[in-house]
Amino acid sequence: MDKQNALTLREVQLGEYEVLKKVVKICEENNFRYFLTYGSMLGAVRHQGIIPWDDDIDIMMPRPDYEKIKKYFLDNEEELKPLKIFDKSVVEKYPHMIIRISDQRYHLIFDNEKDYDIGLFVDIYPIDGVGNDFMAAKKLVKKTKRLASLCFLTGRKSFGVDNTKSIKKMIIKFPAFLWAKLNGNNHYILKLDKLAKTYDYNNSKYVACVAWPPKIYDKEKIVFTKEIMEETIDWKFENSEFKILKKYDEFLSANYGDYMTPPSEKGKKTNHTYKAYKRKEKK
Repeated sequence: MDKQNALTLREVQLGEYEVLKKVVKICEENNFRYFLTYGSMLGAVRHQGIIPWDDDIDIMMPRPDYEKIKKYFLDNEEELKPLKIFDKSVVEKYPHMIIRISDQRYHLIFDNEKDYDIGLFVDIYPIDGVGNDFMAAKKLVKKTKRLASLCFLTGRKSFGVDNTKSIKKMIIKFPAFLWAKLNGNNHYILKLDKLAKTYDYNNSKYVACVAWPPKIYDKEKIVFTKEIMEETIDWKFENSEFKILKKYDEFLSANYGDYMTPPSEKGKKTNHTYKAYKRKEKK
């Protein structure tokens, strides 16, 4: 790893894009359901590719398929190298509730996140069933959102601003940081995992990303009907086509509001703060 030569943002994007293509190939060969989500779906619709200032790629999978691809990577660990699955059950230092598929030919050094030896990655978010009562579903996701925020703080090396914008939130964040550190990462991983399994996906009318709920523009759309999150279409993304939601407008509007209008120059910034390096090849 040559720390004098960090990858450019575009090199990071293209490296992650290669991971995406390999993950999607596995999904297609095994009939695992997936679709581009969050900024990657937005990028597909607005830019026909990765958002120029974005630094990660996201997909979503219904919980049954999410568990299947996790098992696939665990069962085929050697054959899939240099790809590696990052999950708490596999990498003890990994602090998050969602799995990441990493290309281990690279190494990321985060500014304020403990090093767990991950490379360029694709995030995979599970879609969980949240029952048949809309209000109860919203209540469950709001609870997991608080826990996920605390879980995230356990992975910080030190207290920092990160993506927090308001002074009010910063005042709340400091005691939350201390409380999260006191409880530890495993405490929140176990709680979130238990809550994610509250309802069976196949028997639920409503679904949501219970493990890591997003910051959402329309608070009433924190959960969706299963039909919206299962019907997909093919859409151009970079020089290939991938699945996105057929009702992408409903999903993107809920998450971003007027999503077709790009942010100001000030708002064009990446989600993560890291530098990426190519590992030296072993001789």
